[in-house]
Amino acid sequence: MPPRMVCAAAAASIAALSAAYGGEVSTSRQQPAVVCTSEGGSPWILKARGTLTRTKSKNEIIYDLDLGGQRYTWRFITNPEGSTTIVGPGFLSQSDAGPRAQQLYVTGEIHEYAGATILSLAAGSRCPTRDPKRWTKPTWPPK
Repeated sequence: MPPRMVCAAAAASIAALSAAYGGEVSTSRQQPAVVCTSEGGSPWILKARGTLTRTKSKNEIIYDLDLGGQRYTWRFITNPEGSTTIVGPGFLSQSDAGPRAQQLYVTGEIHEYAGATILSLAAGSRCPTRDPKRWTKPTWPPK
């Protein structure tokens, strides 16, 4: 293909993507992720490995977690006024060990609490290094 044709094809592709995404091309990044749990402050136990994909556009960040057969998606959507709405994935933990709470972070991390069980979704290939006994369990309703 002549160089001018390649440039024209690339320009047409960029224009089509820009139109589809409201004038902005989204970017995606994949990284390894781990799901780890701690029971009653005991050391972290690796429960699952997977891939966390982060897709960013002008007003939205979408996370897609693939744990090999189980998939979770959540998003952070920012409106033109600057406030952000979070659409969560539901609980990753299947625990029913008491009241549950979940914290979603714009980094893609998730912390869940169910009774004495803590679940952590972290980007990378290792469980958290921070002692689970030092994690602060959220209170509900917030004060």
